[in-house]
Amino acid sequence: MGYDACMQRIAASVADLQRMADASARGLIASYCSGGGFNFMPAPESRSHPAVGTQELHNLSDELLLIRTDFRAMPSEFRQHNRYDYDNRGWLYLHCRLDGLSEERTPDGQTHCFDGECFMLSASTRPAPLARDVLGDSWRTVGIACRPAFVMRDVPIGGTLPAQLKRFQSGDVDVDFFFEGRLTSEMKAAVTALLYPSVQATIRPLYLKAKVVELLCLAMDRLQVPSAQESLALRLSHRDVACLNTCRQLLQDCVELPSLEQLARRVGLNRRKLAVGFKQVFGVTVGTYHRERRLDAARELLQRGAVSIGRVAADAGYADAGSFSKAFRTRFGYLPSEMRPAKVTGARK
Repeated sequence: MGYDACMQRIAASVADLQRMADASARGLIASYCSGGGFNFMPAPESRSHPAVGTQELHNLSDELLLIRTDFRAMPSEFRQHNRYDYDNRGWLYLHCRLDGLSEERTPDGQTHCFDGECFMLSASTRPAPLARDVLGDSWRTVGIACRPAFVMRDVPIGGTLPAQLKRFQSGDVDVDFFFEGRLTSEMKAAVTALLYPSVQATIRPLYLKAKVVELLCLAMDRLQVPSAQESLALRLSHRDVACLNTCRQLLQDCVELPSLEQLARRVGLNRRKLAVGFKQVFGVTVGTYHRERRLDAARELLQRGAVSIGRVAADAGYADAGSFSKAFRTRFGYLPSEMRPAKVTGARK
């Protein structure tokens, strides 16, 4: 997928990703259309953006898709638009992450915040897509989409499947299966091997498929271990909560959102505890909290009526009035231009 495509909110089905993989094998690159769908064009000589990294899609078979992503030091303008809607109906999807932070909405309508070294396994035949906001500045992940027939043929786990997955295999349209957990050391090794294969290109497809099967087996094995149902919720001390409150105050006072690493250093927490703990305590992610506070401040300025919308948009950290107006309407339900300055009343003389 091209860098320009990642600058937008992208809606994609597994079939779209398969077409992208086929196009990539022919030397083409996908560009997302604002109205939906993808166009394909010749790829530039360099397949990576120097400040971002690479993403590769592989059709290992008609029933098996592999996505390898290695993004590092993503600039803020790249992260702000990393919103994806995935339609994985009819597919089992395994997402394994070595590094990265995101907010996920699953087909059942629940919202979750996840950091690095985690995995998610999901299956749904409902039309509601998975939605993902990428929040951090790095993203090292492996995604695997496979048909139930592939699982039963190449990963023969038989009767050990959870009941929801058994129903999914039988074609039950009301299944919404979602499981999350921490990567084991064996899973991390398999993900690393998939991201950075050390074999020659001539045998790489076979190697990748073998590693995909290994990773699926390890993920399925985790489903059978009771301790694998651990919650990703953190145990926070009084000091941790105090640090998170300090972070919230810092976010209220800054226009440009600092990186998670910068915030973590300033408040004395590690990155995971800051990201996951903030969501746990305040109910929203660091990025969402900062954006909402800037919009709240912008509305107050507009109510005074002495500043133009363009100036308020710039003060709120938006590159143009159009993107500001869209965010403003999402937050408050009306456009900045529809606001009327508050009337100032005083005692008559």
